[in-house]
Amino acid sequence: MGDLRSLDRQHPVVRLTPMESAVGSLVVAGTVRAVWEGPGYSTGSISSGEFEPENLDGVLVSTPGNRPLVGYEGDLALVPLRHVRKLRRALFFPKPKQPMSVGLYNGKSVTIPAKAGQRSFYVLSVIRIGDVLELRAEELPYGMEFQTIWEAFGFHMTTRLPYQGR
Repeated sequence: MGDLRSLDRQHPVVRLTPMESAVGSLVVAGTVRAVWEGPGYSTGSISSGEFEPENLDGVLVSTPGNRPLVGYEGDLALVPLRHVRKLRRALFFPKPKQPMSVGLYNGKSVTIPAKAGQRSFYVLSVIRIGDVLELRAEELPYGMEFQTIWEAFGFHMTTRLPYQGR
């Protein structure tokens, strides 16, 4: 991340180094919901706070460490980077009129401002390109619903089928 402090109109994109993309967890503060796409294009979305099945849309992608690929620990969204190759992309929604911040293992962080303009805000898009992550501040107009936003980014929730044992 170097000396970059904020993702905004002047600096909307930052690409992490291979080390920053692989060690520790990507910690995103100031969010209310996360959406992800994992292996096999499986998708899911969960709201912040403790995990409750009713807060989950789509499917949860687990890692070999039995942690979710994208999940929450209290109000912090976490992406365990040891398993970053399972992540295709993710989207993080801010708390209303509050900034988001992204932190890494090495103490570096970047902030996404609460407002993009008079009538717009930012969501944080995380995309895996090869073995590195790219963080993007994506500007959107106020008033859009979560589902409308994630569909605009091409996310369609994976349907969970009921178990039909033999």
